[in-house]
Amino acid sequence: MSNKCTSIRNYFREYCSRSSVHGFQYIGEKKRPIFERIWWFFVFAICLSGCAFSIYTVYKKWEQSPVIVNLANSGTPIYKIPFPAVTICPESKSAEDIFNYTDVMLKKERGELLDPLEDTRFEYMSLICNHDPNLRLSNNETFPEEFFDVVDDIKPKFYLENCLFMTVSDDCSSFFFPILTSEGICYTGNMLDRSEIFKENVVHYKNYHQTNSSGENWTLEDGYAKEAGLNVYPIRALASGAMNGLNFVINTPKKNRDFACKNSIQGYRVALHSPTTIPWPSQKFFRIPLHQSVTATIQPTRITISDRIKTYSPKHRNCYFANERPLRYFQKYTFSNCKLECLTNYTLMMCHCVNFFMPSRWKAKLTRIVSGDNTTEICGTGKIKCMKSAECKFLIFISRKSNFSNSVVLMQAAYLLRNLKTLDNFTYEDLKKSQMDLKCYCLPICSDLYYDAKITQTDWDWNSWLGFRRNSTELRELMLSLMEILYFLSVRLICNKRLFGRWTGPED
Repeated sequence: MSNKCTSIRNYFREYCSRSSVHGFQYIGEKKRPIFERIWWFFVFAICLSGCAFSIYTVYKKWEQSPVIVNLANSGTPIYKIPFPAVTICPESKSAEDIFNYTDVMLKKERGELLDPLEDTRFEYMSLICNHDPNLRLSNNETFPEEFFDVVDDIKPKFYLENCLFMTVSDDCSSFFFPILTSEGICYTGNMLDRSEIFKENVVHYKNYHQTNSSGENWTLEDGYAKEAGLNVYPIRALASGAMNGLNFVINTPKKNRDFACKNSIQGYRVALHSPTTIPWPSQKFFRIPLHQSVTATIQPTRITISDRIKTYSPKHRNCYFANERPLRYFQKYTFSNCKLECLTNYTLMMCHCVNFFMPSRWKAKLTRIVSGDNTTEICGTGKIKCMKSAECKFLIFISRKSNFSNSVVLMQAAYLLRNLKTLDNFTYEDLKKSQMDLKCYCLPICSDLYYDAKITQTDWDWNSWLGFRRNSTELRELMLSLMEILYFLSVRLICNKRLFGRWTGPED
């Protein structure tokens, strides 16, 4: 046994003497004190631990983000990118001659009694307009299907004139169609039809979000098909520049201006987005004021991904492809659609109803929205605070899931929640400790398309412009009348004398 141990010790000493690892030769060197051997052993152990920790750190970094993102900027021909979907939302939500929201609100503040029709319309419009908690409402927790009919009946008419795309006159009514958004009824153009965005189980109101054009020749990931011609949908500009853009004039009658619904702000909100994305005009938009000429310079940005990245899992590449993650309401995945669906599910979980603009599966006869085995309805004015609270908490949830630096986000959300009277005792610490039972992890989409706009605007003296056109028309008519009088006093007299021998013309 001793011979075997001696052989092992000698073999280990030989390894130490020949090893290229620094320090090992001192551990196996003969006639060295035990303290020196122990010292070198601890030095080697510390170095080995440091290397192991470095390897572990690099591995964890690779595990969290194994893909190196390299933004290689390259120009793309403008005709390969669709013109952005344009969503226009009037700030006035009702026609004054049908329902005057300002007058009814003043009656409410004075404590006057309203007739049943006014009271019902005001209740419904309180979901769209800025909610005043001091006004006495019925606080109905749910609204029936009639809500959509009333909002549709009292909406202001949308007058678009002089539509030009690439200097070619176009029919505005065929380009823009109504759509329900967080800002109420808006009008969108160059957006895919609802049948190409939502699944079949999602029910829509009347002909809203419906176009007669098909977007089968374009996808977000692959762009336009090779066989797609010039007259393709979504439409595309064939060249850059203002002359090749979309031009239109919005005519706003005085009767369509309301000063109480949206804090006296007049004009229109405009959102530019991908044709596959549901717009959020309450979050990202620019404004077109009245009596202004607004020009938007659009800069499209298209993000594509290498085919080699597809072999990685979504967790490692940190993004989804359009057909990779199924959604309940949408046919294809986008980051915006995922957030809207998650907000819908979370609002349903907290409030047992959903907001009027959220996608839902709806039984028309029962005026109910079906979600799994449960049935809920459209949230009423009694659930406004609950819906706001759900949205705030959902934003916190998204920020925490996205690994953002969320201390500022949490403090901002806590401030918003403290303003809700029903949550006065909900503190910042409660927000950090709160856990949400919601399976929602919205990653960015791997291939994306978004549009940035730079706005310039100037005053438009449209009264003078119309006056000039009116005066020009009147002047032309006056000149024609004078020429007609001159004709009858000169040329016609001479011609009658030659033809009939008398200046009065032929005898009757």
